[in-house]
Amino acid sequence: MQLKLTWRISGQRDMDLLVADGQKIKETMEILAERGLIDEETAERVRFVRAMRKNNQVSVLLTYREAEVYSGDILVPEEEEEDEG
Repeated sequence: MQLKLTWRISGQRDMDLLVADGQKIKETMEILAERGLIDEETAERVRFVRAMRKNNQVSVLLTYREAEVYSGDILVPEEEEEDEG
């Protein structure tokens, strides 16, 4: 099944995407990075996204179906803070 989602990337505009519900969230991020829509370094650092519909933090290793992300949801990547030291 196709899902229509909005990706909210910090410092950029929102992007509306159509994705398969069986696709892993990480795969979507890799495709966006390959196309220059997000920074590759950001795509590699992000381990979780925030699904705003339920305000859930979900792993990028899950599929949209496994993460219970549905059409109309807004996803916000959450970058891990780099360790200083």
